[in-house]
Amino acid sequence: MNGAGERRVISFHENWRFMRLTQKNGLAGLAFEMPEFDDSVWEKITLPHTWNSVDGVDGAAGAGEEREGYYRGLGGYRKTAYFSQSEYEGKSVFIEFEGANTVTELYVNGCFAGRHEGGYSAFRFDITRIIRLDGENVFAVRVDNAPTSHIAPITNQGDFTKMGGIYRDVNIIAVEPVHIDLTDFGAPGIYITPKNILESCADVDILIKLANDSTEEKTGNVAVNILDMSGSTVISADNSVRILARDKAQMEFTLQVADAVLWNGIENPYLYTAEIIVSIEGKVCDADRQDFGIRTYHIDSERGFFLNGKYLDLHGVNYHQDSFENGWAMTDGQRERDYKMIREMGCTSVRMAHYQHDRYEYALCDRLGLTVWTEIGIVNKMSADETDGLAVAEGFAENAGQQLTELIRQNYNHPCVIVWGISNELYQMTEEIYSIYTALNKLAKKEDKTRLTAFADAQFWGKFLELPTDVVGYNRYFGWYQDAGAADKFGPWLDWYHETKERRPICVSEYGGGAATSQFKDNIDWQKDIDPWGERHYQNYQSEMHEKIWAQFAERPYLWGKYIWCMFDFASDGRNEGDTKGQNDKGLATRERIPKDAYYFYKSIWNAVPMVHLTEKGFRMRNSAIWRVKAYSNADSAELFVNGVSQGKINHSGMDTPYASVFVWENVVMIKGEENEILVRAFCADGTTLADRAFWRGI
Repeated sequence: MNGAGERRVISFHENWRFMRLTQKNGLAGLAFEMPEFDDSVWEKITLPHTWNSVDGVDGAAGAGEEREGYYRGLGGYRKTAYFSQSEYEGKSVFIEFEGANTVTELYVNGCFAGRHEGGYSAFRFDITRIIRLDGENVFAVRVDNAPTSHIAPITNQGDFTKMGGIYRDVNIIAVEPVHIDLTDFGAPGIYITPKNILESCADVDILIKLANDSTEEKTGNVAVNILDMSGSTVISADNSVRILARDKAQMEFTLQVADAVLWNGIENPYLYTAEIIVSIEGKVCDADRQDFGIRTYHIDSERGFFLNGKYLDLHGVNYHQDSFENGWAMTDGQRERDYKMIREMGCTSVRMAHYQHDRYEYALCDRLGLTVWTEIGIVNKMSADETDGLAVAEGFAENAGQQLTELIRQNYNHPCVIVWGISNELYQMTEEIYSIYTALNKLAKKEDKTRLTAFADAQFWGKFLELPTDVVGYNRYFGWYQDAGAADKFGPWLDWYHETKERRPICVSEYGGGAATSQFKDNIDWQKDIDPWGERHYQNYQSEMHEKIWAQFAERPYLWGKYIWCMFDFASDGRNEGDTKGQNDKGLATRERIPKDAYYFYKSIWNAVPMVHLTEKGFRMRNSAIWRVKAYSNADSAELFVNGVSQGKINHSGMDTPYASVFVWENVVMIKGEENEILVRAFCADGTTLADRAFWRGI
């Protein structure tokens, strides 16, 4: 609870009831929004919640509402809440959903309160006039994740399970009638734009949107304080404001921050805080705080990405919102765990695939110094039309524009965000589609004049090369879908496109391959042993493929970013490959967050903290004569022992591998029929020694 007169934000997570409103059971038309409806047999749940945490990852076939292998249809939520007269009298009251998929309708006390179409952004409904004070209030929420042809991603597009439900936090926000606007596309109503950034100072523009819900004109004051990371005030300003009854107003400030400390990625992710205080007749009526960073960046088509005038190698991962514990209904603790793993691997950037992510993620990336590519949910198609005309459904363009506006306004203040993404792997093209795309790019540039726009391409021809964004990403899977076994073709292909097809800055927005943690094979035939869509997903193939690909990327500075697909295995219920149903297994770690060998390869080259990892530890039944043993380490040298007997010490200078972090011992012999201890010791420059071991049975 804030002080008297200020805004109050209350978690609205507890004591909900839930029921799937399936058509086959005749529940789709259930009038559960009425207060007198008996929900006593409904399931008791706590938000966040999704109804697809189990069936959305089991790989089962289905029909009807389960035709994609998991339930896509209606779900009902109900909750009773008490609002006291003493606390809420005279307040404007909003309910905030941070994310519900896909279409959400709210009823309060049987009255319709609002509808939102789109599964990934925050949205709010004004419930001031329909709640009862000093009485019970019944909230009924109808959520529908059934496929549509006008809400991106449309129909069944996108290689991931679209989990339904109220899967992010829900809050009640109570404010005085004069307040910072809460109806601006779910955004905070405060927009911070650093500019004129020099070594000695920086200007900071702050736009504040205000609302007056009362029936009287109000005159007051808006104060702005910029605080440094210690909480000390750097500079302040204030100005008077007049707002007409039932109207809105805007205020703009420009404050100069002397000796500005720049947000400098992982090297120094320094954040300032803008504190906004709104007062009427000398009394505070609303206040909020927004973190922001001061930084510049640019992307060069030949030299790559520059942060604050200095080159920064952007390398990282694609990341889906999905956890093995509860699917899309992730907790902030789970997000922190995931980003800790991402950061410990040595990433400098993350691509949030393929939709707007939870706002806590952007705040995490601000604090960790990870740059972010974030995008809306246009995946593969804009049209569900199967004819040659590819007509786009009525409402699609409007909804796509809404999603893009929500994405930008809700995340405008985050310094981590460097590009707004408009689509992923669009493979339809007509004049109508091109026109919609052009309008979206224009909208992004209007909403934010400081950032670049991007799209991830998988077509590379015709009008696709003309889509009007500032920079481009390529989704390409050499060594996996494109020429299995031919990972060494990636670099030459990139050079060809860079030199002959695309003069804008390019990056690799997706690359990689699958890996089943239970599958290993000695002497892999790269042309014959890999089945991308089937069962054979050997983990040691994945790691060696990444070694080969990264060797090519490292020699090409014109790539402004390199994003692995992907960080973790994730729910994709239509897949049945490797050793797992219902998942895409291209992750560097399993869905249970267990790192695969490839994770440690990147950690050995991206993170300077000393480490060593013996690969293929799960490959326990081995031929007694092993053709090679491999370890990843960023130490100066490493030595292998089999049953306590040294197999040789290798120094960097004597290594015949693309990286000094890949140590390989050839033709190692174990004792047949026994458990053999395989131990690698790594020797660091500071004198410390690290070790990793496995136990393999010789056969």
